[in-house]
Amino acid sequence: MRHPGMFLSREIPTAAGWLGGAGVLPFLGAAILAVAAPEPVWRELALRAFVAYSAVILSFLGGIRWGAALSDADPKRLALSVAPSLLACGCLLLPPGDAIKLFALLFAVVGIFDVMKRPAPEWPAWFMRLRARLTGAVVAIHIALWATL
Repeated sequence: MRHPGMFLSREIPTAAGWLGGAGVLPFLGAAILAVAAPEPVWRELALRAFVAYSAVILSFLGGIRWGAALSDADPKRLALSVAPSLLACGCLLLPPGDAIKLFALLFAVVGIFDVMKRPAPEWPAWFMRLRARLTGAVVAIHIALWATL
């Protein structure tokens, strides 16, 4: 049950923290396999899975902004909300190494934008803390994988 102070609290709810962290695990697992799998075919598959999951999650982040923009249907906010999906789709057409570099940049930009300008002012303060943590982890994994390629 929600209580009024929940939206003012900066404490991340347990379920949100666990689910957000679980969303980082496919990045971590695919990155490890892309570097350490014993067979080249498995490394290539893991690399493709990493890029595909990056596209899915970047699109998901755009969907968060789309949902927030529905309250006023501001054309600028709606346009910004579809940009991550369009850029993610473009990344899928790049060689994996280039895609990973661009995804690292895009996740950082979207994360900074979300933290600086909350998707909806009425959203809880803890959302920004969670976004910052998850974005930091995702960007770090992308940079680490890119550095090993």
